[in-house]
Amino acid sequence: MKKKKSYIGEGQKRFISYLPDEVFNSLTPDERESYRNYRQNQKNIGNSLIKISKYQDQIRKLNLLIKGEKNKINGDGENGGWEMNLKRYYERIIHIDRNFHLNCSIEKRDRSSVSKRIKEGIQTRVKKDHILKNTYGKKEIGPVIKLYGRVENLQNRQQIYLGDERKVRKILGELLNENFMEDPFEFVKDEMKSLLSQYSRYKIYHNKWEGFKGETHNLNSIIEWTIWCENNGINRYEWGGNKID
Repeated sequence: MKKKKSYIGEGQKRFISYLPDEVFNSLTPDERESYRNYRQNQKNIGNSLIKISKYQDQIRKLNLLIKGEKNKINGDGENGGWEMNLKRYYERIIHIDRNFHLNCSIEKRDRSSVSKRIKEGIQTRVKKDHILKNTYGKKEIGPVIKLYGRVENLQNRQQIYLGDERKVRKILGELLNENFMEDPFEFVKDEMKSLLSQYSRYKIYHNKWEGFKGETHNLNSIIEWTIWCENNGINRYEWGGNKID
């Protein structure tokens, strides 16, 4: 007994069932072409819906493995799932995270002269007779932007002065063999944040917070440490940041 002709996606909206040869051959060339294109797209949708159904089933099973559910996984009784196991083991090593997890940030601060800020409308005059200067000594007054880093966890915080933004861009470019002079600040910020993370985690791990706070930290000390790592075979990327090949 011959089976009934069927197509993937039966029951879909705008579904056209199998056309007998007699009906198909009676179509005009344009209608045949349209029918072939229709059937191909209908097949693509049908196959995709089957894949979606399989993915949804896989997602459901993965959620069970993550969250855990009683009598649902291999019929082996209650299973807490990976998430519960993770929490249990994390509690045993949380002291490592408390000592090692740091939040590092980079911010810029405007340290331009009062005259510069008043002229640009950033600051209002404090005194009516305040004299606006165009030069400082023989040098024309320009914008002065300084960068600062901050390293902290729940118990401790340390600010690190990095200096003039253009100097940071120049030194960072020399260190990484790239040109950061015209890049958006976010690029510079990300690279410096990566360096600061590596530097501070290494230093705090070896010297504890007490030793770290008792040392002098600035852009030079970070760069010197980075070069020291390279000369001594230390992979600084193991201490934080992302290495881009």
